[in-house]
Amino acid sequence: MSSSSITCSRFAIIAAAAVLLQSLGLSLFIFGFFPTKPALSGVRGPESFRAPWPNGVGNDSAAALPPEELKQLYQELSEISPPFDRLILMVVDGLPAEFVLGRDNKPPREAFVEAMPYTQSLLADGFAVGYRAKAAPPTVTMPCLKAMVSGAIGGFLDVALNFNTQALQDDNIIGQFFWTGRKMVMHGDDTWLKLFPGSFIRHDGVSSFFVKDTVQVDQNVSRHLDEELCRDDWDLLILHYLGLDHVGHLGGRNRYTLLHCNT
Repeated sequence: MSSSSITCSRFAIIAAAAVLLQSLGLSLFIFGFFPTKPALSGVRGPESFRAPWPNGVGNDSAAALPPEELKQLYQELSEISPPFDRLILMVVDGLPAEFVLGRDNKPPREAFVEAMPYTQSLLADGFAVGYRAKAAPPTVTMPCLKAMVSGAIGGFLDVALNFNTQALQDDNIIGQFFWTGRKMVMHGDDTWLKLFPGSFIRHDGVSSFFVKDTVQVDQNVSRHLDEELCRDDWDLLILHYLGLDHVGHLGGRNRYTLLHCNT
């Protein structure tokens, strides 16, 4: 009886130690593989353009300025006149760099050049600069957009958060545009609307999760172009095309070439 009790006690201790060890290993894996980055408080202000104040003391009165006055203050402090009055940000989701810039120090294939003649002419004439941006995984939409507008590095936890996108709290260029009174319009992937709620004077979002739609998601963006380009009430126009990305999801990388050859 005593021997049996000792055996049971040892078994219980070993089992408890094993559970504790597994829990510790799982915790290390979760915190290492899914790190969370706390949002930094505050945003960049006009002090970025000023020389450092003595003893680190600055003037915070600019934070209370109306958007139009804050916009004018930014322009005066930067001492750089904007070369253009408006900006169009066009995102072609899932576009491989080799389609535009080639691969392995070789120019892009003739079929790809013919597919984007205007872009290729700008690159050839020196009116555009092409470069490759290496994205860290995960490369789902939400962390990529966050990286574009704020410089934040995504984590694997963003894969889960991508299905329930929340408003971006970090300092970012879209927020800076909004705070300085610039008017923005967005057509395309509705992830922008979730990251920056209330920032756009007009928008028409489409879901990025209905991957079988490779046509309407793009037509829903392009159908607004004639009207938007005739308007003068916006400073930033965001166009986010999803069709090519959906083609890749449906058929893999080789499907890009197959689709292009068929069209």
